Amino acid sequence: MRLVRNTDLRPGPWKNGGGETREIAALPPGAGMDGFDWRLSMATVAADGPFSVFPGIDRVLFLLSGDGMVLDIGGAAHHLHTGDRIDFAAETPVTGRLSGGPVRDLNIMVRRDRLSVRVDRLRLRQGAVLPLPDPAGALFVLSGMLVADPGGLALQAQAWDTLILDPGHAGTIRLSGEADLLRIGFTPR
Repeated sequence: MRLVRNTDLRPGPWKNGGGETREIAALPPGAGMDGFDWRLSMATVAADGPFSVFPGIDRVLFLLSGDGMVLDIGGAAHHLHTGDRIDFAAETPVTGRLSGGPVRDLNIMVRRDRLSVRVDRLRLRQGAVLPLPDPAGALFVLSGMLVADPGGLALQAQAWDTLILDPGHAGTIRLSGEADLLRIGFTPR
């Protein structure tokens, strides 16, 4: 298990150059925009325009902050507000239109012929015991703070930090703190 802090993420260009992304983690590490099996990233959408196309990829987009946006996905309009989630095939043409100022979103992408993804939103209270995704996955903190103590290694995660769960971390962990989080699990097909 490893902690990726939001404050340590470095910006890079979108695949289509139209915006800014911050990669949280990918498998294999360093795979780039076309070679990953799974990828977690946060993006800043500061202007209306097209989203990057990723053939063969399933995408889960979770709106983290901002006034919202409208996504046109294959000709259908989807109005998103902070906290909303939408799943779509990433080869489908998508255009985003901001409802106000810039927004920040979390992107969870998987190569559909290799993996499936499950995303659960959880509200955890002090002392919760959390089942971990198996065989691999992540815990993304939406708000609050949690301390995971796997085997005596206390990892403190705050809003927009991510705990990456490498294969072999099946089971449960006990948490202290209170947090609203996403439990993300990647399963081979």
